[in-house]
Amino acid sequence: MDLFPKFIIEDDYLILSKVSFHQELVTDPAKVKGGGWFRYLGQTDMFIFYGDSHDYGKAELEDIINCIKSNKVFTNIYQTVDISLKHNFGYDNGSEIIDITNK
Repeated sequence: MDLFPKFIIEDDYLILSKVSFHQELVTDPAKVKGGGWFRYLGQTDMFIFYGDSHDYGKAELEDIINCIKSNKVFTNIYQTVDISLKHNFGYDNGSEIIDITNK
């Protein structure tokens, strides 16, 4: 099965990974605020979030920023490796990429 770069926001945690379905990132569906896709730009060390989840809807930009500011960006559902201080983050609104690293 193909794996795709997806993320969800569950409670106040942003969880991103390569999975087939957004539901693979979820531990409690009742706490999911939305999700989407991401891409990584190596030259700027930036994860760019965009789009939405078919199952959970679109994550709000404000929720994404809050997760980054709170140092709650993880690469697995076990929330063991926070990457919020190690990388840059952006949001693609369809016409531009907004740097949200230090918002």
